[in-house]
Amino acid sequence: MQAARIQSRRYSMHAPNAKKLVLCLGAVSLLAAGIASASRLPGERSNEQRSSKSSSKQTENAYPNAKRNDPKTDMPGSLGTKLNKAQEAASDGEADKAIGLIDEVLADKKVTPYAKAFALYLRSNAKWEKEDGAGAIADLKEAIALDALPNSNQFPAIYTLAQFQLQEEQYADAAKTVDQYIELSGDKKAEALAVKGNALYRADKFQEAIDAMKLAIAASDKPQDSWNQILMASYFELNQFGEAAKLSESQLQKNPTDKKLIQQLASIYVNNDQNEKALQLLTDAKAKGLITTADDYKLLAQLYGQAEKPAEGAALLEEGFQKGAIQPSYDMYKLLGDSYALAENETKAIDAYGKASPLAKDGEADLLRGQLQINNQLWAPAKESLTKALSRGVKRQGAAYVLLGNAENELGNKSAAIAAMEKAQSYEETRQMAGTWLKMIKGGGAPKKK
Repeated sequence: MQAARIQSRRYSMHAPNAKKLVLCLGAVSLLAAGIASASRLPGERSNEQRSSKSSSKQTENAYPNAKRNDPKTDMPGSLGTKLNKAQEAASDGEADKAIGLIDEVLADKKVTPYAKAFALYLRSNAKWEKEDGAGAIADLKEAIALDALPNSNQFPAIYTLAQFQLQEEQYADAAKTVDQYIELSGDKKAEALAVKGNALYRADKFQEAIDAMKLAIAASDKPQDSWNQILMASYFELNQFGEAAKLSESQLQKNPTDKKLIQQLASIYVNNDQNEKALQLLTDAKAKGLITTADDYKLLAQLYGQAEKPAEGAALLEEGFQKGAIQPSYDMYKLLGDSYALAENETKAIDAYGKASPLAKDGEADLLRGQLQINNQLWAPAKESLTKALSRGVKRQGAAYVLLGNAENELGNKSAAIAAMEKAQSYEETRQMAGTWLKMIKGGGAPKKK
């Protein structure tokens, strides 16, 4: 009987789905923000533009390291007016109206490359709002390919395309698009590198994801939690538990009472076969009053078992039950029984398995209880437990029949004992043992204990 190995091969990161992390960078809002920089088309200067030359210069210098020069922009006034109305409709949540106006612009014979690119840019946003990801991506690609937008729109369009591709699970394309954005714009902002790292992680390119995320984190004064989560998950996928531990330890130093970080680091230690460090970490957490939930108690009790300290694990679980932190359940009573069994306190183990039994979906707890009752020569209770185990289903049926035959024999039920041992003979793992018992029972005795 062994304490259950704490499973965390696929690092959970306390997120609904590790492989489906979504970096909340606000793709749509970024797109809208990019458009806002050119929301008044040529010939329609806003009050802000007229009153603030410094603002205009700031917009012009948004990408000082760009390898692309701003193209000349020209747009008939009638088309500019219609596109402004489309943008206003989109801002008001009237996506269908916006798309209708944009389609009119695209069908107009007077449409210029700039007007077409800008119209496609706007329509991609409207389609995204309508949850038409494929359409939004297609329009954005076409707008970018026209190469007619000013840098203040062209580069946000490329960046937004990467985010759309990430959301639509086009991971390889998203990573390439981020590279295109950085190459052309000269902007190596942390958010862009994080989008790339996210895409690479979800494309199972874990080492590349690590490299990208480390650059993103280094480039930011306030890295998002999700960036560290993706970096951590990538370390896990490559079994780089030492690196994962360093990252988690540095985070825990900043937030020493963060229970999620403590559990995360404990999980890392377990995966790196550092059970003692995990146990010490959680023991210290308990001293700080941070072990409060059933899951907390369960993890620490499992670690006690793996550290060959099952008595401490059993005492911990009893405390959890007494405090009401642990509610009655099959898993927790089963773990309590396992802990007592490993600690060789068979009387309490029998009691714990008995509490697990009515909450069980199968007969495994009954089998364990029956085995311990046999050890303690509790023949009638053992018969009851083993009969129940077999009726409810167990994995080791041969062993259950051998134990049942033993109990029946000790109770003087020779025919029942023979019947049980004969059934045990039909299982490969207990065939020889059952045969030996049958010979002895039929001969009026029982096998001598070794």
